[in-house]
Amino acid sequence: MERMIIGRMVLVVAAIMLALASCKGYKQIPDDKLADIFRDMYLQNAYIEQHPLNMSLDSVDVYAPLIERYGYTEDDFKRTIIDATRRKSFRLTDIVDAAIAKLEAQDETIRRKVWVMEQIDSMAKAVSTKEIFRCDSAIKLRSMADSSLMTLRVPIYRGAGTVGISYYYMLDSLDGNRYPYNRHKLLSADGETLVSSSFRMTRDKHTKYETMLQADGRLAGLELTFGNYPEKPKRIMLTIDSIVVTHYPTIEEARKILSYEYSYRLMINGKEYYEYIKPKADSSALRIPSPLVGSQCDSLVVE
Repeated sequence: MERMIIGRMVLVVAAIMLALASCKGYKQIPDDKLADIFRDMYLQNAYIEQHPLNMSLDSVDVYAPLIERYGYTEDDFKRTIIDATRRKSFRLTDIVDAAIAKLEAQDETIRRKVWVMEQIDSMAKAVSTKEIFRCDSAIKLRSMADSSLMTLRVPIYRGAGTVGISYYYMLDSLDGNRYPYNRHKLLSADGETLVSSSFRMTRDKHTKYETMLQADGRLAGLELTFGNYPEKPKRIMLTIDSIVVTHYPTIEEARKILSYEYSYRLMINGKEYYEYIKPKADSSALRIPSPLVGSQCDSLVVE
């Protein structure tokens, strides 16, 4: 892999040297800055491979602005390379190796930030996920006299997010109705169906069923309907048990719950979560004592 990167970088440099026109004036680029430019050229070249540019663009149009960001001209770059190759101690691969090291360090920094975000999001999901309904008793449907048990409504006061539904069912072979199915709906406060799902039950087996339904901020309730039985059904033999309904808030809401409902701020390397991920000017984090941790640890710190 490293040899492939080196080869690509050398080709990129060679192509640019051929494409860039000579101008008056010359400012030599230090080796460290040259390695920075090589690193960015590699990243830009990798991006172009995935997102081909307009074929009418010249190499100068692509790479010259990159070089100019460092305060140099395309001629400075070309002349620096040409003059450097005249030095006996100079090896282009040394510059490329330095660029690779910078790429790896940058990659490690990104990986670290991603890891930190994943850790925080994992904790946020853990503390904000809430079981909002459980019924361990069996619901036995044997006739239309049990019709009140065929529909279960669960209010949801937590707003947008995902609702997890889990239960077991047993549809006996003696049930005389064709293709019975169960239906699940997420409802708004005025009874509008926001999202729904259904599935056809199999017979003669105690089966676990699980599904996840997602809705926006209008989410206010869940409705479960067991069996799509007609007004005059044939023999009914359906049992439902171990119903569990769980609410998973959106990740944004989960972070708020972790930060504010638990009365402490998320701190990473001395900065608040959002300040660490997206820094703001003249901003400092305020530490708030948490009832969940000892006084010697007044915030959630991820080192």
